[in-house]
Amino acid sequence: MSHFILIPVCLFSGWILKRTRLFPENSGLVLGNFVIYISLPSLILANVPYLKLESSLIFLAWMPWLVFGFSIGLFHFIGILLRWSSETRIAVTLCCGLGNTSFIGLPVLKMFYGEEITNAILIIDQFGTFLCLAIPGFILAVRYLPNNQTSNPLTISILKKPFTFPPFLALLFSFFLRLFIIPESIHSVFKILGETLVPIALFTVGFQLQFPDQNSERMNKPESFVKPLAIGLIYKLLLAPALVFLLYVFLNVNPKYLRVAVLEAGMAPMITASIVSIQMGFRPSLSAAFPGIGILLSVPTLWLFYFILENFF
Repeated sequence: MSHFILIPVCLFSGWILKRTRLFPENSGLVLGNFVIYISLPSLILANVPYLKLESSLIFLAWMPWLVFGFSIGLFHFIGILLRWSSETRIAVTLCCGLGNTSFIGLPVLKMFYGEEITNAILIIDQFGTFLCLAIPGFILAVRYLPNNQTSNPLTISILKKPFTFPPFLALLFSFFLRLFIIPESIHSVFKILGETLVPIALFTVGFQLQFPDQNSERMNKPESFVKPLAIGLIYKLLLAPALVFLLYVFLNVNPKYLRVAVLEAGMAPMITASIVSIQMGFRPSLSAAFPGIGILLSVPTLWLFYFILENFF
């Protein structure tokens, strides 16, 4: 019950404090770095060394790749049909092909299913969502950089990305730790630091929540903003989880993992992917709008899929 209160309180607090300017402007960046460098690695090190390896975990790691891969083909086809620019198509693909599986997915699914679901979420987030952004996501972004601003240093940075990302390094190290007995005192430290992830991550999301500002882009038609925003969110919040549900039922995936995969597939667009899209110049205002509006709209859609999974499956 506490998570029902914690999620809106943290999101709303971050949103309010951003607008009242009680916190410095860079607070979102600082707190986000704390989550990336401290909270998430600690949570991984506290849980993954005790993870029971099962073949079904492959389906969890595969889910974000499936959703992202399908989004590439879908938005390419829709982009041609609706005459989207390459910037619009890549912005929609990056933002709506990947979900917010840690910052939002972790607290929401812990609210639904409890602490025991943490390991499954970490597998999806690190081997799925993060690697998908770090490899095919960055390759796609570089391929369509505005003004063809590709460079060898940028390509090299893409290849280095997984091995300079603290949570992914913690994940690799956690499998090494499975060979040893971790002292309880050290495990307790990891656990306490890991517990900071949920409130700080939610506060950070609320602090960075943005809504569309059409005046920041030159647009010939209002629908050039609204259509890609609507189509992208319909795919991310409704079609993607439905696709995963149908495929994983057909493949007879463990029902416990099927529920996690479907709900994670329906999470709002990934904030990090949105930042990448903004920094690379792919429709910045549109890219910024996806996480903010997506988080709000994902509340009823996630409850809808949760209700269906719990009552009809």
